[in-house]
Amino acid sequence: MKRDIRPAIARLFCVMTGFVTGVMMLPAAWAAEPLNPMSSPSLYEQQGTVSSIDTATGAMSIGGKRYKGNANTVIFIADGDGRVRKGTTLADIPAHSPVSFSSSADGTVTQILIGNGIRPAAR
Repeated sequence: MKRDIRPAIARLFCVMTGFVTGVMMLPAAWAAEPLNPMSSPSLYEQQGTVSSIDTATGAMSIGGKRYKGNANTVIFIADGDGRVRKGTTLADIPAHSPVSFSSSADGTVTQILIGNGIRPAAR
């Protein structure tokens, strides 16, 4: 009695294809984690003080200019001891606090560091 092994080979091929695809996607998933601001200060080229923030609309005023934040804005909070933790929402950004940040061409804040963790280079 002979068994046809073609269905088993087809299933194995599907499993292996899924495994290889998953392994290939891992580097992209790892790259999605934002860089710590202390290791990449060049990402935070702009600096100012947050004068107001509307968490409902995402509108914020930094150094007299209007910006907007959204759910994709990466927030880091530096304490006075040099430790940095990740914020979760725009509500974590207190008004009247010094910030270093980067923004896109349309004025959306992409990453923001709250506190005095990054100092401008002396000129």
